[in-house]
Amino acid sequence: MHRKKILALSLVLALSLALCACGESGGNDTADQAGPLSGGTWTEQPDGSTDPMEYMTTILQDDIPEDWTLPEDVTIGSQTRVEIQGDKILYGETIDGGLIQDLTVAQYADGSLTTLYHFDGGVVRSWQQFFSPDGSKIVLAWAPSAEETDQWNLSVVDLSTGEASMVDLPEMTFPVTITNEETGETSEETKNAELLLVKWQDDSNLVVLGSLQNYSTTQAPYIWLYTLP
Repeated sequence: MHRKKILALSLVLALSLALCACGESGGNDTADQAGPLSGGTWTEQPDGSTDPMEYMTTILQDDIPEDWTLPEDVTIGSQTRVEIQGDKILYGETIDGGLIQDLTVAQYADGSLTTLYHFDGGVVRSWQQFFSPDGSKIVLAWAPSAEETDQWNLSVVDLSTGEASMVDLPEMTFPVTITNEETGETSEETKNAELLLVKWQDDSNLVVLGSLQNYSTTQAPYIWLYTLP
């Protein structure tokens, strides 16, 4: 589209290589199932923001409250992605590219952590913001593996029950022209979104951006609003 947008997306990818985390976890829940929060509605947002920086956080490690004493088996070091909302903490270990494979949300009380949700069914990006504003839910933009980051999914987790609801995404595919380097011949193909960025608008609405890594006026990102049921 514009040089500014391309540079912004390049910054996102560069940042994703630098962001990482580590931590302990428990449970064995995944986000690949239908659930009560999957029956909401999608509304396309043609005037929504395409600035990827609005969908990510630059604060990768919230401060642990001074009155918290974490269990000895939970280590929060310089390589930890931590998000705290009230008495809840989210943490997880990352791999190359800032992708978290193992993520835990727990509730703190009197020096102990009670696991509310554990994700190990794919990878999520460490620089997304997870908690809803009221802390009752988290959202996960996730791919099956680090090698399948054009197969993004969206799940919303109700932390009161620990149940994850996978939400069916609207159409987010892009026509692209592929050039054979040897013959110079071109062919038309379709690509899935290579970036899926998500942010909470409020406790009941999510804004979702789907895009190629680089885009032009004919391949502009999709912006959708998902309203929870």
